[in-house]
Amino acid sequence: MIRLAFLALFVLLLPHPSHAGVIEDATGRRVEIPDHIARVFPAGPPAAALLYAVAPQDLLGWAHDLGAASRGYVAEPYASLPRLGALTGRSGEVDPQALAQLHPDLVLDTGTVSQRYIDLAEKTQADTGVPYVLLDGGIAALPKTIRQLGDALGVGPRAETLAVYAERTLAEVRARTAAIPAERRVRVYYGRGKDGLTTAGPGSIGAEFIEVLGLANVVPASPRQMYEATPDQLVAWKPDVVVILGADAARTFAGDPRWRDVPAVRENRVFASPTLPFGWVDGPPSPSRLLALRWLGHSLYPAEFPDDMRAATREFYRLFYAVDLTDPMLDELLP
Repeated sequence: MIRLAFLALFVLLLPHPSHAGVIEDATGRRVEIPDHIARVFPAGPPAAALLYAVAPQDLLGWAHDLGAASRGYVAEPYASLPRLGALTGRSGEVDPQALAQLHPDLVLDTGTVSQRYIDLAEKTQADTGVPYVLLDGGIAALPKTIRQLGDALGVGPRAETLAVYAERTLAEVRARTAAIPAERRVRVYYGRGKDGLTTAGPGSIGAEFIEVLGLANVVPASPRQMYEATPDQLVAWKPDVVVILGADAARTFAGDPRWRDVPAVRENRVFASPTLPFGWVDGPPSPSRLLALRWLGHSLYPAEFPDDMRAATREFYRLFYAVDLTDPMLDELLP
């Protein structure tokens, strides 16, 4: 089934015309791009996920190890692409010499637009001579970002299909959340890691899904995108709902006696965000966040979000990831 979905995607990706010129990225930098782009190095996991959705034939490899479980949700031959390492991250794993040896036509980054990543883009481009483009990784920016990438890589029709899906999803989510009165809007905590204490506050790309759904993030704003909360902080925040990345981590969190007095745990409102092939709410920030908005909206407000989540998940994976989900795959994603 994955093969059949990929064949449909292959049709959308042809032809692959040249698009020379200049692209203005999310930082305001005007970057000259080649007349033919066929080899794109993703600077980090978010860029790899976006590139796989929009123009997988240009993906040189993965910034992180997909793992066997995730590879089962990625079409071949892309599931077998090598792990290249990342330019982004706290230390970076790829030096300019190693990057140049891969002969990329373009380096793509997507995510938070900050001075740190602007500096990285400018330094990498200066050191290697390879054009480096940073696109906005925010959920609300996805339609524009997808179109920008599609235009740069010569896959405009494919990108337009995905961008229209993103626009429709965001419009529906906004309309539905607007109908929910303030007194019904819950307070949410988002956790990652083995103990669920890695978190993100308002304004961070990791917790953006909370704000898009019109909910309140119990975590205070922080200059850091992700940071470690203390157990005392989590108890004091008293979230109504907890979203944990990954089913195993969610089970561990819900069973931890330290959280027995947390309203979300006491009332059995701990939700496990699916993670295959990429985390739905985060980990990394990817197009899957569009599906996460429907999933969490449906979980919290089924009257306002009456989606058939199995059908919605099948549609999304077929369109974005070229995978026709089987019933067992859906059971794994939506237990």
